Amino acid sequence: MTRPFRIGLLRLSDSAPVMIAHNTGFFAQYGLETELVVSPSWANIADGLVWKTLDAAIMFAPLAMMTSLGRRGHMSALKPLKTLSYGGNTVILRGNNPFTGLWPAGEEGREVFEKWRATIGRRPKLSVVHMYSTHFLILKRFLLSIGVNMEHDVEIQVMPPPDIIQALIEGAVDGGCVGPPWGTEACLRGLAFLAGGSETVMPHHIEKQLVVPETVYGNQHTCHALVRALEDAMIPLHAPENRRAIAHDLSRSLEKKGLNLPQEATFRTLSGDKIAEKTYYARSSGETENVTWMLDDMLGLDWINKKEHDALKAEWTIPVSGVPSTKVEVLK
Repeated sequence: MTRPFRIGLLRLSDSAPVMIAHNTGFFAQYGLETELVVSPSWANIADGLVWKTLDAAIMFAPLAMMTSLGRRGHMSALKPLKTLSYGGNTVILRGNNPFTGLWPAGEEGREVFEKWRATIGRRPKLSVVHMYSTHFLILKRFLLSIGVNMEHDVEIQVMPPPDIIQALIEGAVDGGCVGPPWGTEACLRGLAFLAGGSETVMPHHIEKQLVVPETVYGNQHTCHALVRALEDAMIPLHAPENRRAIAHDLSRSLEKKGLNLPQEATFRTLSGDKIAEKTYYARSSGETENVTWMLDDMLGLDWINKKEHDALKAEWTIPVSGVPSTKVEVLK
């Protein structure tokens, strides 16, 4: 290539595998010169893939699927290459929790919601990171579990993950479903409390994947290099003794090859220490890949039709190890 292979990502702790693979030279070890592009929003990530300013990106499946179908305007065929993380999304709400701990389902949960809403004094404003996101689907399921209608009982707005901190401070939102470490950071600062999330709604669901355009997917050398580098990067993430150092590295500024993440919140999402919503990172084998629940929800929301549902299920149920078929010697 005449330029580095460009990978898009957001300031999130589940970007850690790609950050490690880049900063420690795992990509270079497999013959890839990479450049990380930290984007301000998921819309920017999707646009980067569509307009070919990015060669790959960390994404959640619903946005990648809808981009591939042309639902965002311009169509760009995208392929899932490697699952990176599971779970980790938090449903956080500002103010004081009228219940001790995570909210229960059913009528009791609805009563807790009404008590909380009374302290807000209006229809609550809740944020998601993108309308075509796992966060939207998790929030909708959480609200349905307590008998709250997303369309009528709350107001939904889109907000990049890091922005929720300032929005909570200013009272611009009353909570939302946000990825790690920003929900944990809001709770640590006393800006919000944890009401639910991935573990209470859909435990261990696929969250972030490395997604590539179809043109890149056709290059087996590049794809195997990406997958093997990421598998190497997962190893330190699974060792508890490394997590404090990884959190420290992710807290560095962008100029110092970090993501400017809050260090303590990042450590807690990596370790699960004193937090109910931990981020799980993929292993090289033994994981369960399940996109059916997402597709069922997307079908119920009329985002896709039944034919598209079945086609996407076949295409996005990928092997844990990524590119499945031809064994090609990786670039050295």
